[in-house]
Amino acid sequence: MKSLAAVLILLSVAAPAVALEWKTQHLSLNPAPLQKNAEAYFEFTNTSGKPVTILGVDSSCDCLEATPSAKVIAPGASGRINARFSLADRYGQLRRTILVTTDESATPVALTVQLNVPEAAELTPRSLEWKVAAESVEQIVEIVVAPEVSLILTEVKSTSDAFATRLETIRPGKHYRLHVSPRSTHNAASAAFRLHGRGADGQAIVFSAFGNVR
Repeated sequence: MKSLAAVLILLSVAAPAVALEWKTQHLSLNPAPLQKNAEAYFEFTNTSGKPVTILGVDSSCDCLEATPSAKVIAPGASGRINARFSLADRYGQLRRTILVTTDESATPVALTVQLNVPEAAELTPRSLEWKVAAESVEQIVEIVVAPEVSLILTEVKSTSDAFATRLETIRPGKHYRLHVSPRSTHNAASAAFRLHGRGADGQAIVFSAFGNVR
């Protein structure tokens, strides 16, 4: 990762190779909730008068596999870099970089992908707070499933016995409610509440909420 960061800094001051003309060097993907993988490809054409050999294709994350359609690109020929992303347990705004090195230049070309990965459900709030020595009042996390998704939450597991939890079904497959209360607020405590369920295709799903007494 450090070497990749160093290369990216170098790219900011060095001109990229020009024999391979890229259709674009940046892509944005918007996968659906619970989508397991996402794919993208970067197209290029060898505009020089000699063959260009792709020496390496490196990625910034082990969640990303990138491969060239061919290693040797003849003059005038086109090709592409195929990228496949594993989205398991990932959500939010993700940015990934692919570095393509050829025999034309020691400076690799940087290709970037912006992934906007939505969660299958929105937890509001995700974190609950109580003050030490305050009243141990029950608090609630609303769990609203994304419109295009149906999932069944089956149980909640707390990482600490310091909290009591109860999972309530408001609307099966679409709306749930997590009830949480500290068993005592005399001492500081913290826990993660793992909400286990499954999607319509049987895919296992885990969401996390958090609680703190401090």
